[in-house]
Amino acid sequence: EKMDLEAVGSCLSASFLACCLVAQVPQIVDILRTKNVEGISFNGFAIETFSLTIQVLYFWVQDYAILSYADLIALLIQDYIIVVLMLAYTKEPLGMREYANVLGYIAAIASVYFGTLSKAMIVGVMQSVVFVNLASKAIFIFDILSTRDTSAMSPAGWALCAYCNIGGVFVANVVLKDQTVMMQRLLNFFCNSTILFLVYFFKNGNKTDDEKKKD
Repeated sequence: EKMDLEAVGSCLSASFLACCLVAQVPQIVDILRTKNVEGISFNGFAIETFSLTIQVLYFWVQDYAILSYADLIALLIQDYIIVVLMLAYTKEPLGMREYANVLGYIAAIASVYFGTLSKAMIVGVMQSVVFVNLASKAIFIFDILSTRDTSAMSPAGWALCAYCNIGGVFVANVVLKDQTVMMQRLLNFFCNSTILFLVYFFKNGNKTDDEKKKD
């Protein structure tokens, strides 16, 4: 029975990995096509990148099969691309908070590279990644509610991420039996679903009535 569950988990992981490989591609394509990043939260993606990095390191030091967290690696790479594109196309200069996020991330990666962070420290940090996730999603939601305009955001990406989270819950709970990972994936599902709803709701936020009719 255990082997059957592992087989199912591996199949699901492969399925969700396929979705995660293209989860943020619609967003990346939209940015490249429109050269517009207005309404997309830089801080949200920056903190999400930090959170994904912690999760990837946690899976790595726990010696989990790479297939069980390959979706996180795929999402991390796509977040890197989005952050770079936002830096390239933003019309407003970055503030102190944005620079602090970037420098903090670089410092954390340097700590891992030079061995300053031990396996025990990474596992300990993973316990608080739920709060880091909450912070990143809260920033996305706050920025959407502030601007009431998601015309530059791609709903397809958020839908795919929410779908992948469901698979992640199964793999974490049934195959890995890791409650920390399961709760984090479950929380991500609810947050991503909320953002998806808001993206659709405010898709035509700042458009005139004539523009909305054309759409």
